[in-house]
Amino acid sequence: MDFKTFVNALLHGTPIAVLASAVAVIWQVAYTLSRDRFHDRQARRELELEQQKFEHQRKLEELKFQYEQRRWREQLARDLTVKLVESRLDEYSKVWSYIEGVAKSQHEMGAFTPEIAKSIAERIKAWRYSKGGLLAEETTRSAAMAFQNALWNYDGSDAAYRRIRRGRFLFRDAIRADMGLTEEIFQLAEKRQKVREELEKFQSELDIGHEE
Repeated sequence: MDFKTFVNALLHGTPIAVLASAVAVIWQVAYTLSRDRFHDRQARRELELEQQKFEHQRKLEELKFQYEQRRWREQLARDLTVKLVESRLDEYSKVWSYIEGVAKSQHEMGAFTPEIAKSIAERIKAWRYSKGGLLAEETTRSAAMAFQNALWNYDGSDAAYRRIRRGRFLFRDAIRADMGLTEEIFQLAEKRQKVREELEKFQSELDIGHEE
């Protein structure tokens, strides 16, 4: 039986009360299906919103963690830098007196002898292999070695003394660059590069490498 025959049977052969009940049942079923679909759509939207909230919260927590991690690293770097500078200050102050030991006035008075120069060279070498050398930048260690070499080969001549003075200036500048005393902080790398370039020329003149 097709739908048209079924409807005709309902209209012509079925009491009105039964027909009304059937219509009510059909309407109820349609309403229920419509309501269920609406609830399903609403539930899906709520689920999607919850998922979005969860994802946003996760990203927020991740950003917070990254921020805290970065801040901790920056603080750690600052603390380590402060400790390094403090330690360098202690160690570099020890070697500073060796640098001052080759003052021009000592040479002019004849008080700066090859024996004194070799004694200072030994102390510079000892410093290089102590805590001071460990804390120093590579350029500073190389400058210390060049200064040491110039001291060790001092023969009392003016030319040899000029080499010592040049090594002294390079070593001093390298130390000051390590301590951040020579330039603004953003110029330190440039200053250290200049020291490195001058040092390489000086090492070539002395016929020595970077470190022994």
